Amino acid sequence: MQLILILIGAFIVFILSTLTGGGASLLLMPLVAVVVGVKAVAPVMAISIGLSSTSKVAFFWRDIDWKLFAWLFPSTIIGSILGARLFASLSSDYLQILIGLLLVSTVVQFRKPSKPKFKIKAWHFAPMGLVVAFLSGLIGGVGPLMNSAYLNYGISKESLLGTRSANAIILHITKIISYAYFGYVTGEVLKYGILIGVTSMVAVYIGKIILSKMSDLFFRQIVVASMVLSGILMLWKNWDTVESLIYKI
Repeated sequence: MQLILILIGAFIVFILSTLTGGGASLLLMPLVAVVVGVKAVAPVMAISIGLSSTSKVAFFWRDIDWKLFAWLFPSTIIGSILGARLFASLSSDYLQILIGLLLVSTVVQFRKPSKPKFKIKAWHFAPMGLVVAFLSGLIGGVGPLMNSAYLNYGISKESLLGTRSANAIILHITKIISYAYFGYVTGEVLKYGILIGVTSMVAVYIGKIILSKMSDLFFRQIVVASMVLSGILMLWKNWDTVESLIYKI
């Protein structure tokens, strides 16, 4: 019964993830944690999102911005290895709170249709990719944290999904290898990761059909909304830590 609930949840979440440019990890993490335990969440999500990203790359291959991918490639590998290395030894609560605040602040950045004051260039994705990959390796997932950069850069909805997914494959393969090396990939982790991943591939196909009927403006609006929602979920998940910080202040 638990497995069926996870697969149904994964199907719904990955459809939404396709329509909003990411964030599946944040929505699925609590459900996966209940079944396989907190320590298994990161490797399970790495396997499942890696498979999901593979299907997105297949569907949006022609729309991938290979220039951005080239800037992201090396920093993604380095960052994810470093993050996975520290996965077992550091508390991620404060990092998740910071990321949650950054995601929520997106609503301020895109509250008006005017052009942003600072224009993102292709080379900016290298340092940003390093930081995001490190955080993803450390806490298991950071949601659509870089989507604001993609939107600022000015690519289409198909290009955003294709490029982000191509980079995600590199990110999650590196994380899986790193987690396996440090002993976190067990038989149970593989089972849940693959089952969720296969379910996500079907969900991505359904999401692609819906996405084709969606305007770029509406896509931009729901991406921003999903980032804010992801930030709120991340803060809510770590509310005990947030309260302790408030009392200290």
